[in-house]
Amino acid sequence: MKKIEFNEENVSKEEVDKIVRKVRGVVINEKGQCLCSHYAEIYMLIGGKMEAGETEKETLKRELAEETGILLTEDELHKATPFLKIQSFDKNYFDRVEKRELTRLTETTFYEVHTKSNINIENIHLTESEKEKEHKCEFMNLSVIPYLVETNKTTNPKRKQFDREILTTLREYTNYKLQEKEIGEK
Repeated sequence: MKKIEFNEENVSKEEVDKIVRKVRGVVINEKGQCLCSHYAEIYMLIGGKMEAGETEKETLKRELAEETGILLTEDELHKATPFLKIQSFDKNYFDRVEKRELTRLTETTFYEVHTKSNINIENIHLTESEKEKEHKCEFMNLSVIPYLVETNKTTNPKRKQFDREILTTLREYTNYKLQEKEIGEK
């Protein structure tokens, strides 16, 4: 699995006040489309924070069910493959829970997930914040997502981090699939 670190301000691990672990998925349907969410005027991949005692795959399964109503089969979950880990160091990150700025390390593992399921609106369980900030998900062609991200007109202060994350992940996913194809051809 490839690892990427974003640390423009050269934050040392000793300076980190809080570590947040997340899991996100490049969720691909039978048409080859990728699941993308739009929340708080930002595009991102499905996923979220790991809860205490959860494995990465349990987090992925829970987040996908909550945000889209998609219930991964055991086979789909078993075949989900981690391909990228991004570590982002952020000074002066405003933490909504602690209601203060802190130095935060966010470690996000990205999985490739294939599903035969479609979004099931009746089974979606969004948080009040997600409802308030108009959380929406849809499957779309992978080639469209970077354009939507780059042309998105938003003033959300967290845009830079989330845009960098999704664009990097999609680029790395494309490289991952190319390498997989080359190995298969040998």
